[in-house]
Amino acid sequence: MYILLLFSLIIANPFKPLDKTFLEKDQKQQNLTTTIDKEKKNNTYLKKIDGMEKINGLFSFFFDKSNNKYFINILPNQLEQEFLIGITRQSGDAFMYDGSNMMSEFSFFFKQIGDRIQLIEKNTKFRASPNSPAGRSIHNHISNSIWADAKIEATNSDSLGGDILIDLNKLLLKDINGISNTNKKLKFDKNNSYLSSIQSFPNNSELELVLHFKSSNPSYIYTLPDSRSMFHRYHISICSLLSSDNFIPRLADERVGHFTTMYQDYSDVMRESAYIRYINKWNLKKSIPYAEMSYPVEPIVFWLENTIPLEYRPAIIEGIEAWNLAFENIGFKDAIVAKVMPDNANWNPADVRYSTIRWMIHPGSAYAVGPSRANPYTGQLYDADIRISADFVRSFYGEYTEFILPVINEFSFNLETEETATPHLHSDLCKYGDQLREEMASAWDLLTTTGLIEGNAKELKEFIHKGLVDLVLHEVGHTLGLRHNFKGSSI
Repeated sequence: MYILLLFSLIIANPFKPLDKTFLEKDQKQQNLTTTIDKEKKNNTYLKKIDGMEKINGLFSFFFDKSNNKYFINILPNQLEQEFLIGITRQSGDAFMYDGSNMMSEFSFFFKQIGDRIQLIEKNTKFRASPNSPAGRSIHNHISNSIWADAKIEATNSDSLGGDILIDLNKLLLKDINGISNTNKKLKFDKNNSYLSSIQSFPNNSELELVLHFKSSNPSYIYTLPDSRSMFHRYHISICSLLSSDNFIPRLADERVGHFTTMYQDYSDVMRESAYIRYINKWNLKKSIPYAEMSYPVEPIVFWLENTIPLEYRPAIIEGIEAWNLAFENIGFKDAIVAKVMPDNANWNPADVRYSTIRWMIHPGSAYAVGPSRANPYTGQLYDADIRISADFVRSFYGEYTEFILPVINEFSFNLETEETATPHLHSDLCKYGDQLREEMASAWDLLTTTGLIEGNAKELKEFIHKGLVDLVLHEVGHTLGLRHNFKGSSI
């Protein structure tokens, strides 16, 4: 190489002496290249991610889909930092386990212990100022919980402090909802479970898991082609902990029925009760603070999932935006906005950045629910996914006699836990949907049999439209933080 270099320099300028500095720089460059090549061979981190695609965002990910390899990269400054995680069951067996189901959400942090990383669920039930004596006492006596853990695959020595590489299959591929614990006939099958997609953005990362369950002695499930095997799809949203700088929590008042975020405060033991209850509410602020009527800085947006049949979308939009009348009474114009998810959308309805109305298939079961997610420290609502069963519409005009039972609404049966519970003892149980469909079916029978309406297609369409508006109004109310008005009726 040097002979060629000398020859080229002589040809270029035969009367100019050779530049020793140039030769030294070239030698240094060669040495650097050789060093980098050696580091690549010796650096386990670089070898692990060699040839893999990278996704940048809140967390960075490396993946090789053809070989089912997925890694999450944890920065040194992300250890011990709190994040929020939300889990949604996208699909189950459409019988015992429904889809579009918002499940648990909690605050967590990553902790390194030796050669392992723990994903630790933070205990937010007991609090005090961290630097106070009471805060130190809570730290000494109150335990957090490990939600998942995995061995460190490699550490990047080139990064400041060392980026940490974790195998996502080892961290997340598990029975995350405890299906095998509540249904002893089903066993989690890790060999046939996998990560199906990953997206990452500056403030959130979105992951989709496909979990397989098998049974050698199954109960018959008519929604499955083979009751010995079922897939569940779970969506995991990881996001930055919501900033509370511009959000003012509001203490709950027992005279008004709000869902609450609750904890025990040990900062002052002279208080009669340790419990602090914040209402769950959206961070709605006027763009013109002192105006009598103002648009919000950011409205509450509900997206209609693109799976909702076209003919039912107007009713659902009407039910969502009808709440604007209530907000106008406190000076907000267009506080709630309904939008339709495009057919070519590249985002997932389970993504925590989008509150949605979801249309689900659960054969033979007609129900609707309106859950939401709140910051565990302040009660600030940040996500809501209302789900409506397609069979709900059919139940509106079914025979009312189908709903007559020996004891109406006396007990509810939880298919997942196989436990019976009385409705009034379960604070999360909403029976409104069940009662609405019974009322609708009864009304349809009455109107058609008495001749008050002819029961033709046009009247049926209007009947269903009004029923859906009523249903969506109710469920949106829940996602705004409102519970049932228990004192409004004794029935």
